[in-house]
Amino acid sequence: MKAWFVALLIGGLLSLNPRAYAKDQIPKSPEPFDSVVPGYSPGNSGRVVSSTGLSDQNLNDQTVPGPLTAAPPADPELPTWGHYLTPSTSPVLSPVEYSLVGPPTGIVQHSEGQDYRAVVSDPNTLLNYDAQFGQNVNIFRPDGMAPIGVFGDHTLPTGTTFLSYRYLQNSFDQNYVGSHRTGSPTGYPYAPTSMMQNSQVALFEYGATQDFTVLAYLPFQHNAINSQSSAGNYLATFTNPGDVRIQGLLVVRRAKQSQSHVNFGISIPVGFLEQLSTGGPNPPEPSQTAPNNPYALRTSSGTYDLLMGYTYRKQTDYWTFGGQANAVIPTGKNTLDYELGNQFQLTGWASRRWTERWSTSARLDGHWNGNIRGADPRLNPTLSPVNQANAQGRQYVNGLLGVNYLLTRPEHRIREQRLFLESGVPLYQWVDGQQLGLTWTLNAGWGMAF
Repeated sequence: MKAWFVALLIGGLLSLNPRAYAKDQIPKSPEPFDSVVPGYSPGNSGRVVSSTGLSDQNLNDQTVPGPLTAAPPADPELPTWGHYLTPSTSPVLSPVEYSLVGPPTGIVQHSEGQDYRAVVSDPNTLLNYDAQFGQNVNIFRPDGMAPIGVFGDHTLPTGTTFLSYRYLQNSFDQNYVGSHRTGSPTGYPYAPTSMMQNSQVALFEYGATQDFTVLAYLPFQHNAINSQSSAGNYLATFTNPGDVRIQGLLVVRRAKQSQSHVNFGISIPVGFLEQLSTGGPNPPEPSQTAPNNPYALRTSSGTYDLLMGYTYRKQTDYWTFGGQANAVIPTGKNTLDYELGNQFQLTGWASRRWTERWSTSARLDGHWNGNIRGADPRLNPTLSPVNQANAQGRQYVNGLLGVNYLLTRPEHRIREQRLFLESGVPLYQWVDGQQLGLTWTLNAGWGMAF
């Protein structure tokens, strides 16, 4: 039994491969890179030591990766942010046609029939486009509105509000008979020498629809007359609110860069007729026969008056032209048993824009004011010609020059603020009886749209 086991052990040792104990095949201590590149042996450059018994042919088919000491790849280029003085242009998007809904038209707002299609390339301009949709005359240009002395000349886009303050002054000097100058009137205890009429007007406008704009304004007036008497110079003044006016502006026709609209409304009396003014020094005591508040000083007609008018505007690239006809028709006598005469106005203007902010204007303004019907029984017509009811009518034509300046641009939140200035002199005038003649007119103001 023991002999058999020894023989088996010896035979197993003899069957071992002698190459496994060759001197050059004794494993060496691992090189530093052996842990990085498995199976790589520095003694066998270009070969991979296989632990799976692969043949030499298979070993030759496997190559060793490149040396780890090779140069690293180049760093990526730094980003270029451009130069702030020469910014890069944004890509231009191709225009797209959209289905849109236009603003309401007419007097009453309607939602039907307002859809349309339009090409929109920049959505940021859509609000400004909507504001001008249907407005054939661009009022947001410096020449887009009439000179400050014209009321109700423009309609507003839907939802737009325009507020303005206006100062209007008429100065009278020298006495006239017909169209001729005369000296101071004789035969009257009080001979008028000069007169000043000042109005400060607060004006409110609102675009109810694209075709209908509501307008309301309240004037506050200060009037004064200087007279010469045997006692010296006599000054009579009167300051009070004027009649409130409410109007509607309705578009009747639109064409290429032109528009026509009608004006209609009513003047509501404030009733400041009974009050008498005071003057000095040493004014005469007011009485039933000699009050010192003549017709020209009064700030109210005392009656409900009808307001009617028609306006036409035409615009080109640099010019805006316009014309307007107005009428004020009293509806009856007031509490003092008289009625102002009918008043008619015809005016035309041309405005030229020079920059995006500046424009200038020239205007002709014609007026025809009828005589008073009836008379205030308290006034004594023999004291002064300003007390005579049949010497209050006049006709005149003024020539005026003006300038408009935009303070802000249309793209601002408050779409527009502007300054107005206009001044002129009479080119022709004719008066009934003997009256003071008009010498010059000054109109100034400020307006804001939002």
